[in-house]
Amino acid sequence: MRGFKVHIILAGLFLFVHAPAFSQVNFPLNLKLADSLEKILPTISGKEKIDALNEISFALIRHYSNRSDSIAKIAVDLARKINYKEGLAKALFCKGTNDYINGNFIKALTKLHDALTLNKEIADTNMIIETLYQIGAVSYFSFTDLNEGINCGHNCLDYAKAAGFKHWESQMYSSLQYLYGTAGDYENALKYLKIYSSFAKEMALPRLEETMVIAAYGREYFQMGEYRKALDQYLLAWPRVNPADIEERAYLAQLTHSMGDAYNASGMPDSAAYYFNLGLALSGKNKHNCGSMMNSLKLARQYLTSGDPAKSAVYCVSTIYFGNLIDSLSSFYGIREYSRLLGMSGELYIPLNKQYKRFLAWKVMAGAYQILMRIREQQGEYRNALLVNIQFNRINDSIANFQKRTEILDLQYKYQAEQKDDEIKLLSQENQIQSFKISRSRLILFSVIAISVLLLFILILVLRQNRIKSGRKVAEFKQRLLRSQMNPHFIFNSLTSIQNFILQQDDIKASIYLSRFSDLVRNILNNSQEEFINLEAEISTIENYLSLQKIRFPDKFDYIIDIDPGIDIESVMIPPMLAQPFIENAIEHGIKHKEWKGRIAIRIRQTIEQSNSRTIEQAMFEVEDDGVGREKAKEILQKQDKDHKSLATVITRERIAALNRRSKKKITLEIIDLKDDEGNARGTLVRFGLPVM
Repeated sequence: MRGFKVHIILAGLFLFVHAPAFSQVNFPLNLKLADSLEKILPTISGKEKIDALNEISFALIRHYSNRSDSIAKIAVDLARKINYKEGLAKALFCKGTNDYINGNFIKALTKLHDALTLNKEIADTNMIIETLYQIGAVSYFSFTDLNEGINCGHNCLDYAKAAGFKHWESQMYSSLQYLYGTAGDYENALKYLKIYSSFAKEMALPRLEETMVIAAYGREYFQMGEYRKALDQYLLAWPRVNPADIEERAYLAQLTHSMGDAYNASGMPDSAAYYFNLGLALSGKNKHNCGSMMNSLKLARQYLTSGDPAKSAVYCVSTIYFGNLIDSLSSFYGIREYSRLLGMSGELYIPLNKQYKRFLAWKVMAGAYQILMRIREQQGEYRNALLVNIQFNRINDSIANFQKRTEILDLQYKYQAEQKDDEIKLLSQENQIQSFKISRSRLILFSVIAISVLLLFILILVLRQNRIKSGRKVAEFKQRLLRSQMNPHFIFNSLTSIQNFILQQDDIKASIYLSRFSDLVRNILNNSQEEFINLEAEISTIENYLSLQKIRFPDKFDYIIDIDPGIDIESVMIPPMLAQPFIENAIEHGIKHKEWKGRIAIRIRQTIEQSNSRTIEQAMFEVEDDGVGREKAKEILQKQDKDHKSLATVITRERIAALNRRSKKKITLEIIDLKDDEGNARGTLVRFGLPVM
């Protein structure tokens, strides 16, 4: 196919704002070309006709996927009939891309891998790179496989360097800087962004893509905590975008989202609110529901933090409204004619399938439901809080089903790929046997020696691998056993509280408590299957637990959860349920015995230290109470139950020891008895040092 230039940024597709690339818009609509080629189809045949069909299919992929798919299928059939490998490879490329857009991920990857095999056979380096690009993109957006995206990126980079394809090499640096940034490796992200920038200077970048390069620097600076530098980059990018263009206006609405985050992190909430509101205004003109949804959620969090729960609730409802529109329309726009336009900057490089758009909306709506539920509880509207909680669970179930579906698809694809590999291996073995029979007299001695060495090598590797796996399984089993000792104790206390409410005939509080308790049990059961969970899930579990205890002890204590705005709670991974036993101790043994109302403060801070020329990044997790102190609590407990043994500290230390044996980055635990000026106990401080993972 002449001029078959596909510019795809695989997982380096920036879903929100920062997606620089050298290429022009991916899969641009070219109806004029498609119509002119369709007119000459009756007059041509053979390879020329297949090439024309591939051109038409490619021109229609983004905007008319079904029509493009039908034409690609015809090209596939014709190419197979005449054994035209080049035409078949390009037809399979179009067919696989259309399968991805229509949600047929297994078929998509199968056809793209078939296309890759053909391109390698005919040594078409350009199409090898393009197809590898697309495989990485489909893997990322169907299975969220970041490692596959990075591997494909490096493979493409190797091909581009070897062939001297500077434009492809430039695109790969762009992709890799994003992928490493998403994975939390900001040092490599900035490294590849700088390399990409040096390449871009030698090539005339389109205005919008040059703007995205500037904004990408802002993202990296923000992730590294250099918020002022991030703002400078965003403000430099802002005037380069044309708000009169519908798609660029959508990009501006996303850029305001990032600018607001940077202003918040810099301690300027008024400026942050201004840009979030500006994003809403930009989105509203063309009914860009995605921009409206994202900026509404930011405003909801902004007003909640500033102490205005009424306004926060309004923007929560707004977020849910726009999210439901995206869910029902499977589009980022509320106007049908705009549904084929770019709604996110990531779509500049690859079309997002409808299910993925709905998944993004569910994730944002879940955040809004969580805030709204908290507000309703604080306002004493327990019935409304229960209704919100039901909707929150529905959205969470949709998210979980989507993720489970992708996991199943991933396993299904790998199983099919293994079957295919086995068939290829079997065929290869049959050929080798036939060849062996022909030349057996010359090769028998060499074969015996080679097989013996190979078997010996495999045996050594298997024994070594089994030894490593055995050690890991022992450590994992011990960790799960320790965690299981903790959960039954907590569940018993919660069930006792529910029983008390039922006996007191307090139906509303019993229903609220039971609903929150079911959420918490589900979180505990889910988390118990994982060695690490993200910080957002741990915070949600702690909030559920404290809310339950507030209902149980309504006038006994208040609590706050203070999170460093510089911490990305969605990407930081920590072991589950480390802090919960100490929070429980603070309530049951510290504050419960006070004569006046107590206070629990949970603080999460990000720290960066230099050690032996290495940068150590940690999340400091603190649980502080103003209870009677450990010594007084121990005296009271001995009087009440002499045989009671509190295992929370012992179990947690053993968990940390088990984790530290498996990792170079160590978790630290410190318990401090707080004293006033006269030496009297004024509470307890528990501090965890968790390496950022």
